[in-house]
Amino acid sequence: MFQLASITHRVTCMQVAVAGTNSKDIKAMLKSRCDIPACLAVGRILADRAREADVYTTAYTPRDSDKFEGKVRAVVQSLIESGIDVNVYLD
Repeated sequence: MFQLASITHRVTCMQVAVAGTNSKDIKAMLKSRCDIPACLAVGRILADRAREADVYTTAYTPRDSDKFEGKVRAVVQSLIESGIDVNVYLD
């Protein structure tokens, strides 16, 4: 099992930045690929890749079945701590 996160441009539907625990640069530094520290690492790498693509603001809208807790919350929190402005829209 691995964690994957991406930032997608809403208008063009193109992925701007992608990070996952199955990539070589993250896999080597993790004990486990599916725990909270792994999600924090994914958030940091995703933030770095977003900044490289000149993306500094993003929005997170969960699907109906998603809950904003645990691993999802860890990735979003890591993005915020890494300097990406994340607008979270919860119903």
